[in-house]
Amino acid sequence: MATEMLCPYCSAAKGRCATSTSGRYITECATCGRVVEERQTQPNHLFHIRAQDSPLCLSTSDLPTPIVSHSDDPFEPTGFITAFSTWSLEPYPIFAHSSLSFAGHLAELERVLETTPPNNPNSNSVVVDNLRAYLQIIDVASILGLDYDISDHAFQLFRDCSSATCLRNRSVEALATAALVQAIREAQEPRTLQVL
Repeated sequence: MATEMLCPYCSAAKGRCATSTSGRYITECATCGRVVEERQTQPNHLFHIRAQDSPLCLSTSDLPTPIVSHSDDPFEPTGFITAFSTWSLEPYPIFAHSSLSFAGHLAELERVLETTPPNNPNSNSVVVDNLRAYLQIIDVASILGLDYDISDHAFQLFRDCSSATCLRNRSVEALATAALVQAIREAQEPRTLQVL
């Protein structure tokens, strides 16, 4: 199902609804495939108190009875059908779903972190380093008002650099900031084929 939206990464106007690997509902950009919006639905089990009007019919005989009747008795047999109604308050279940939608940065981060190889013995520390670097890059990029493509490229540069070097004696945040600076330089001065 296609939905109307504006992708912050490529400015496309079409999105498609999908489900992430963790089971959350997301909206992806139909052009670049990045997560734009994430939705969470929660079931709500409510009990609504509803007034129930129940008619009670009372049929009285139209035959004369040998018993002496009292004129003030409302149930005196007169040969008519009388209907009474009773009110009762009864709980009725309502099964409703509420939905929250928010920007897809966390789902996009989840997708990026899933590409970390699980067979690496240091995969937990790599995931933590990637998370710290991603948050640093997103934080600085939002302060500077940079394009999303620059921050994505900076995170890719960080991952390439961190896989080639040991981060034991280096600051993750400093390396992430350096990757962001390099991504800004590459965006301002596109490389030619001769440089590559």
